[in-house]
Amino acid sequence: MTNPLLDHLLSAPLFIPELHTDDCDDTSCVRCRTLTPANLYEVDTWLDNRNVFTKQFTESVDGELIVTGLRIGERPNHVVAKFGNTIVRHYDGRHTVRPTDHPTGELSSAQWNARYPIGTPVKAYPGVYGEDGFTTWTTSRAWTLGGHTPVAIVENYSGGIALTHLDPIEVSS
Repeated sequence: MTNPLLDHLLSAPLFIPELHTDDCDDTSCVRCRTLTPANLYEVDTWLDNRNVFTKQFTESVDGELIVTGLRIGERPNHVVAKFGNTIVRHYDGRHTVRPTDHPTGELSSAQWNARYPIGTPVKAYPGVYGEDGFTTWTTSRAWTLGGHTPVAIVENYSGGIALTHLDPIEVSS
């Protein structure tokens, strides 16, 4: 004797619900992830765990070869998600990329250097952002560490701190 409900459940594609990160209303979408330098490895692992080939995407920016995103899938059917783009995983296993309505707010080292000279006062959070911060100033120009994380050196701390963990302090004249 067959059970129609059980037969239907066994023949249906496996669906594991995942959360959307950007209020997505795309009905063909299983999950969306906005790619940033801070979550690059987390997103890469998310895709690797689903047996999706990924590779860091690099470009020359201001004469420096840096990671600007992630190549997803194998050629010739791959897509490239740049930082700030949203990676969309569809029910059929495809991945697409779309610009996000929510910019990452993260600055590249070149953008930081154009805005903030050496000596800029900052609130620095060398560990977890928002915890155990201290007031200091930058003692170096920003650069891209490891090809993906923009950092700068500050007074009274050994090593670079990610720009996402430095809050410039506006000084009134």
